[in-house]
Amino acid sequence: MSFTLSIAQWWRFRLVTLFSLVGILALVASACGDDDDDVGTAAEKAGGDVPSTEDVGDADETSAERDDDEPTGGGPGIRIPEGEPIIIGLSLPLTGGAAARGTNSRDGALVGAELWKQENGEQIAGRDIEFVVEDDGCSDAATAIVAAERLVDIPTLVGILGPLCDGGTQAVIPLYTESGIPMISGSASQTDLTTTQPEAKFFFRTVFKNAAEGLVQATYAVETLGAETAYVIDDTEAYGEDLANTAQEELEVAGVTVTREQIAIGDTDFSALASRIADDNPDVVVFEGFNPEGQLLATALDDAGYEGVFMSGDGVAEQGNFIDANPEVAEGAVFAGCAGFYTDDFTQRFNDLIGADPDTPFPQNYADAAYIMLTAINEVATEDGGDVVINTGELRDAISGAQHDGFTGAIAFDENGDRVGETAEELGIVLCEVQGNAFVVIEQ
Repeated sequence: MSFTLSIAQWWRFRLVTLFSLVGILALVASACGDDDDDVGTAAEKAGGDVPSTEDVGDADETSAERDDDEPTGGGPGIRIPEGEPIIIGLSLPLTGGAAARGTNSRDGALVGAELWKQENGEQIAGRDIEFVVEDDGCSDAATAIVAAERLVDIPTLVGILGPLCDGGTQAVIPLYTESGIPMISGSASQTDLTTTQPEAKFFFRTVFKNAAEGLVQATYAVETLGAETAYVIDDTEAYGEDLANTAQEELEVAGVTVTREQIAIGDTDFSALASRIADDNPDVVVFEGFNPEGQLLATALDDAGYEGVFMSGDGVAEQGNFIDANPEVAEGAVFAGCAGFYTDDFTQRFNDLIGADPDTPFPQNYADAAYIMLTAINEVATEDGGDVVINTGELRDAISGAQHDGFTGAIAFDENGDRVGETAEELGIVLCEVQGNAFVVIEQ
């Protein structure tokens, strides 16, 4: 079952059937887009029915209050009356080119929430827990801001998981901070997102920084491939440009001669660029961006006769959108931040809950983010006059002090909100190569 939404429409519904079947949190999803083929709900994957939007009340109708003057501590006191849920927002792309990543990350968050429930109980302070999902347009700042505005309008919203993409994240950090709502992204890796955020520091991430990922790429290119020449290409988007800057810097420090190029998101014909690269014959071509551009560029390079190594990052490391799109071209490509390397426990939990295997880079990071968020909410929730009160400043501080042994390893945050760690293993960065239509780990 699918649903169609016009750009002007925003529909919200609760996936009650799914969660009654599997005993997980209620999920509320809303999305905007023109194409109903781009969106698949968790209920559909699990074989459940999606209730009609006519049968569901809007979360904005709740009688709960956001008491900005109640408790102090850097954030408002969210008062949640009896019968009202604690709501966590999910800001993720559900339509367009990044829809697969968005839905996979959403489902990963639900896996983390289900694990938390199994270990800690169904409720927090006697309140149900619900997720509200907003389609944030990935890197489109305007769409991300609209999604954020809708989420902060929900009176019982206490935290955000996401956004997925760097451009959208950069646009909404000030808005969520001004509203006193903590954020944990499992994927936004632009290096300076944490260090340039407002002083209140409400943004955290369970993913590595681009600075670390670019260093892993450059180290492999120099030490393993013996590269002396390289093309570094980005898609002009915040994530791609930032990662490309890091890769170029690290390559040049190592003495590699780098030629820098850019493409535009939405371009489909890379034949001229590929021909020029093939003529120059660099040892490695590094592309930083997303699919389909990454896959199309790799195909164009192959068609032009380029025989060097194609390397990219987590934005392109997708089974469906890169390997399956053209297995012959994909063979031998190298990635940092690979998809497909999940713990057996996570894969089993994901499959049991969603009815499919994960196949994008960050669902585990979102599972860890959800677990950390719920643990922190449980830690700071208090009762006052029959209401549950959550001071989001205290919630931010509880997240900041989190110590979590998660699916992606041990997680703690530094003073900026970055994941603590120095090595690729500590940060959860996996280096891999496509071999036989699959990602295979490159031991570091």
